[in-house]
Amino acid sequence: PDVGNMTKILSFSYFDLPHHLRTCFSYLSVFPEDCEIEKKHLINRWIAEGFVHEENGQSAYEAGERYFNDLINRSLIQPVDIKYGQARVCRVHDILLDFITCKAAEENFITSVDSVDHGPVSDYKVRRLCVDNRNIQENILLRGLILSHVRSLTIFGNFLQIPLSTFTALRVLDLEYCQMLQDHHLAYIEKLFHLKYLKVNSNLITELPQKIGELRYLETLDISRTGIAELPPNIVRLQRLARLYVCHRTIFPDGIIGQMQSLEELDKFGVFSYKHEKPLKEFGQLTKLRSLTIRCDLHWSTDSEGSQADDLDSCMESLISSCTVRNLRILKLYNSPLSCPMSLDSWCSAAPTTNRLQKFHITFCYISKVPNWMSSLRNLKELKLYIYSLRPEDFEILGEMPSLIFLNLKTFYGTNGRIYVCGDNKGFSSLKCFSLDIIYSGTAVEFEAGSMPKLEHLKLEFPLIEMESPMSASELGIRHLSNLTKVDLVFLSCFHYDSNYDPAADKEDSIIKSVATLIKAVAEALPNNPTIKFELRW
Repeated sequence: PDVGNMTKILSFSYFDLPHHLRTCFSYLSVFPEDCEIEKKHLINRWIAEGFVHEENGQSAYEAGERYFNDLINRSLIQPVDIKYGQARVCRVHDILLDFITCKAAEENFITSVDSVDHGPVSDYKVRRLCVDNRNIQENILLRGLILSHVRSLTIFGNFLQIPLSTFTALRVLDLEYCQMLQDHHLAYIEKLFHLKYLKVNSNLITELPQKIGELRYLETLDISRTGIAELPPNIVRLQRLARLYVCHRTIFPDGIIGQMQSLEELDKFGVFSYKHEKPLKEFGQLTKLRSLTIRCDLHWSTDSEGSQADDLDSCMESLISSCTVRNLRILKLYNSPLSCPMSLDSWCSAAPTTNRLQKFHITFCYISKVPNWMSSLRNLKELKLYIYSLRPEDFEILGEMPSLIFLNLKTFYGTNGRIYVCGDNKGFSSLKCFSLDIIYSGTAVEFEAGSMPKLEHLKLEFPLIEMESPMSASELGIRHLSNLTKVDLVFLSCFHYDSNYDPAADKEDSIIKSVATLIKAVAEALPNNPTIKFELRW
């Protein structure tokens, strides 16, 4: 009896949406129940479908992010995997999904064909086709469907027994969820002249068709989860390619990067040899490049490799000083011994005052200290670093970044067994989220009064082993962080694992219980009454 009332309420919310949001929301009916949808994946599809455009100085992707966040704020999609204040994945509630699936079918917006036999379908032009044959052995017969007008094709399960050349008007081809996909399934893909978005996901795909360059309208190419070892040389003919996602093992032919003038995002470029500094230099020729992820698998340089390492440092300097790159992630960098942390001092010979860098990650490689030039990154909002040993000077440099909102640090220990955040009322003027991961026991953490004055979310991870631990009698100075709204503490323990530890329910008299009880009492006395979560990990 309540279904009618529920439908009426959902209809009010649905038809109250602005047209552009209603279209983007309805499009989510492509994905099946309980599917977790990657934000980047979804926004790129919206762009290819023509739902999102550049507007008010924002790129199409930035406008798509705004639409995505609007749908979250209206509680129409559920955020998942929130990092640095942004949901990287979303999910649609089952009831909402049923509703928009019905609406999409009524309006011939999306046609879904699944393992349920609905009988013959009357002839009509399909605009967007979703095929789900995961639960049946034989292929679904697309009876009565006119496929020459299909703009978007998404397959869950087995590939169709229809050649791709049938879909002459295709803009979006999403084969991420297609099982046992092989090279021959991409035959004649060059016939899809209008294609803007292509995503494939199969280790059995080992090469791109040689005629891939004929897809002159292609904007997004995602082959990050395939077995493709090398890109074909004619990929340079994709002059509209803006977003390229590859496995870090995928080789780029010499001289092609500098020719990809429309490239805005590349994830992930692999560096296996010092010889790869040449293609790294070519990134400086890409005037539209905004986001770049690099994975380096290099061994720590010996004397004979010193000049080559200097060349690599020079390439990194040019990337950091770039006027266009806003998001730069560097993974691993060197396979260096832990006793020899890397120095970044040579990466910038002068303060990069003109750069627009907003996100900067250097992970899975420990650096010796925070270099002085980092304080000149005036636009940086998000920073993630692995630092061998944290010094007071490191916090002084980091605190000088006026725009820094998210700071994530991982370290072995602090200088002289102490990590001290000074409260000079000058540093960390914009910082809202701080995450600190301490690997070794024996380091005390202390926030002084006035430190990190705008901090809202604090996450600390450290080992608690013995009562003699410096943490055992400390509440870490949390009483000085008056703006906190969320506290996450992860204790590394040799004896227990609990993803949601409650000290009040702990019957044992342990260091973990005493520290958690103390911190909880202090945090609950703060003015914003922050939420507190404790977790035990091995």
